[in-house]
Amino acid sequence: MIIKDLDVDVRVQLGRGSYMPVLMKIVAQTTGPIFELGCGYVSTPYLHWTCFLTKRKLVTFEGHPEWYGFASRFNTDFHTVKFVEDWDKADLSGECEVAFVDHEVRRRKHEISRLAHAHYLVIHDTENSQERKYRFGRAIMRYKYRYKYGEAHGPATSLVSNLHDLSYFKP
Repeated sequence: MIIKDLDVDVRVQLGRGSYMPVLMKIVAQTTGPIFELGCGYVSTPYLHWTCFLTKRKLVTFEGHPEWYGFASRFNTDFHTVKFVEDWDKADLSGECEVAFVDHEVRRRKHEISRLAHAHYLVIHDTENSQERKYRFGRAIMRYKYRYKYGEAHGPATSLVSNLHDLSYFKP
């Protein structure tokens, strides 16, 4: 099935949003600012409305004009949507408790390393087949605590942290 909105075609697949159990649990357990790298039909509305009542700070970074057009509809006093022309120049240095990494797969290894100051990173598409192609495993292995979810039944999601032990984590 194809959903067409704002000139963006999206193939709806089993596994789209497979990161949600991990993202929902870690967002519910935290209260600080959230970075979303790469917007989406599932993650952006979820994060926006989860942050709405408390006005929790949320920053969405998007590098594709069509997706930016979609995400910019969510721009509010608590949710900032930034267009990224060059990921190397994107300012990811701000306070961040949760970072959701789901932007261009070939760029993820760079941003995973750049977000070491975040308390938690939720990284989508970390199944072994993606690792062989994009080599982001080294960046993930630099984190002290790691948890992987969903390898057997869809695109895998990794949760990593240098600050918090994840041995308790079960979505």
